[in-house]
Amino acid sequence: MYKIVLLCLLYLISSSIFAQSPKKGNLQKTLVDPNNITIARDKWGVPHIFAPTDPAAAYGLAWANAEDAFEQMQDLLLLGKQMMGRKDGKDGAAIDFFVHSIGADQTYDEKVSQLSKEYLDYVQGYCEGINAFAAKYPERVLLKKAFPITSEDVIKTYLVAFSALTGNADQVQNIMEGKYDQELPSSPAGSNAYAFAPQKTTNGNTFLCINPHFKIQGGFSFYEAHIQSEEGLNMTGALFQGGTSIFMGNNEHLGWGKTYNHTDQVDVFELEMHPKKKLHYKVDGEYLKLEKRPVWLKVKIGFMTIPVKKMTYYSIYGPTYRSPAKRFFSVRSPAFFNLHAGEQYYEMNKATNYQEFRAAINKNHMPMFNIVYGDKEGTIYYICNATLPKRNSSYDYSGVLKGDTKQNLWTTYYPQKELPSVHNPNCGYVFNTNNTPRTASCKPTDCQEEVLKYADTRNGENNRSIRFMELMDESKQYSWEEFKAIKFDTKISKNWIFWSAFQPLFDLNPEEYPPLEEAIKLLQNWDGDASRENTTAALFLLSFQYVFDKQGYSDAVFTTGIEEDIPQQLFIEGIEHASKILFQQYGSLKVPLGEVVLHERNGKLYPASGFPDALSPIYTKANAEGKQVAEYGDTYIHYVEFDKDGAKTIETLLPFENTPTSEDYEDELEMFNNRQLKKMSLNKAEILKNAVKVYHPKPN
Repeated sequence: MYKIVLLCLLYLISSSIFAQSPKKGNLQKTLVDPNNITIARDKWGVPHIFAPTDPAAAYGLAWANAEDAFEQMQDLLLLGKQMMGRKDGKDGAAIDFFVHSIGADQTYDEKVSQLSKEYLDYVQGYCEGINAFAAKYPERVLLKKAFPITSEDVIKTYLVAFSALTGNADQVQNIMEGKYDQELPSSPAGSNAYAFAPQKTTNGNTFLCINPHFKIQGGFSFYEAHIQSEEGLNMTGALFQGGTSIFMGNNEHLGWGKTYNHTDQVDVFELEMHPKKKLHYKVDGEYLKLEKRPVWLKVKIGFMTIPVKKMTYYSIYGPTYRSPAKRFFSVRSPAFFNLHAGEQYYEMNKATNYQEFRAAINKNHMPMFNIVYGDKEGTIYYICNATLPKRNSSYDYSGVLKGDTKQNLWTTYYPQKELPSVHNPNCGYVFNTNNTPRTASCKPTDCQEEVLKYADTRNGENNRSIRFMELMDESKQYSWEEFKAIKFDTKISKNWIFWSAFQPLFDLNPEEYPPLEEAIKLLQNWDGDASRENTTAALFLLSFQYVFDKQGYSDAVFTTGIEEDIPQQLFIEGIEHASKILFQQYGSLKVPLGEVVLHERNGKLYPASGFPDALSPIYTKANAEGKQVAEYGDTYIHYVEFDKDGAKTIETLLPFENTPTSEDYEDELEMFNNRQLKKMSLNKAEILKNAVKVYHPKPN
């Protein structure tokens, strides 16, 4: 089931839809004339979409993205159609099972009428674009039965994506495997976002930094685009492959970044079953009957696809599953009942001021993600955004609850005004680096402890938040260049809670270990600098990677710290391991980090810098030749400066773009290594003047 989370994260902001009404089976007339759409590619290959209407802009975005990554997009399209089993066999069928079990079809039927006509038209326009592309290039279609994709498929995929991303897929897996309290491994993905108000900047403008950290290549990779319509849409920024709206970025008036937040939005209830009456469970002294929801999964086996019948259930708590021990558990999450997440993204893209932006997020349809905001009026804002249940304080929701009373059955959510937030602090800055929402500025966030109990499940600071606060001078105003430099910091703070875990290393007497004496002294004297030129950071990185692997640590310890005492012997083994690698591959202990930590692009290696959980982070894995190649890191960088007239300066970087068309444009990876950025624009005339390719999408 962990694969569900990976696939759904990609689809989180996204997907692709076809020219059909949200009502099943009723075809709509075409909304978009592709001859009115212009796609302009700049010298880096970024598509700028210009169209008369929002649906036409969505059509152009779908077409451009398909040109670059149609194969990746299709892997996502199958999710909403519940066709993963047809493609990936048994593993894919498990995903289809999850989609069916959470009641996506039922929620769609109940709530589709609540979606606005503007959003449905926008989605239809996107569908027309992707359908037209599939029709023109049938040789690139991976599974013919997946076409056409309907708007229903995509709208449901938002529901499924957030359902998986908020932890529900993990809980279903735990139930089905009898491990309902298991903590599954987490990926070292994170993000930075920070904003400075005019009083904090030397020129009196508002500065915003957007910096998500995800997997460098593959499904987690970001896509950069600009969409502009004559109906007020003019948004540039990052989205995942297959996205229908910009996930994070800016328009003329405002911008926002997002970071992952650790909120509790999943509860598991064990039902008390009737001793004799099959499928009846006890609630407040009476027995209710479980609703049976059978499904025929289509599973690819060799060259055949066979139907396999599976049974899921539904209780008053939500989707219900039978464990191997024949016990029944229900899973409840706000994401199961939310059909509006994609619509909220669209409204955020269209907002022109703080009030309109708040009106969009106050609808509370985005189940997760911190938001850091800035605009041309000088407003800055942080919120630990979540669709957070109001739970009965008389019950402990930290483990599996008894599903025998409606007293612990939550049905309402905290409004946005009660979530952790900071609005226009006097010190002039807000930030988040996946750290606790209690710390988002110089002043505490506005929030009650009862809310923080569920909004702050990974309570604490990480190195990035500590370093950010260390770099903040309350009395200083920052220039544009100084503001940008903060994100590129590679320092590891000695005040980081995780640093204390290395105390056994610092307590070693180097003279007691003659073969390792030099290495131990180097490590004990390391100042935490992980720049490309530093000659101790590589030794430290390889040593602590060894300890991490042996202890089975995830990135959670970067915030929580390590409570257990790590044996000194394990550090000795780690130092031996690291020393051996460095001597064998480089002939020395003192090797510049940029020779050990590398980016790989089209078979070529590039020097890198950074460290796990640095503000400029990098997470590596040894490749077949033993080189430390980056897997996660700075996948997208976006700075925007607002003056009173709007977005004055936009500088971005997508260093790891790796689609077929990207080979035709300038490479941004070397720019990234040199800490250079590219200038972006929202001005149509300027973009068309400088474009290297201008064309209309040409369907059959």
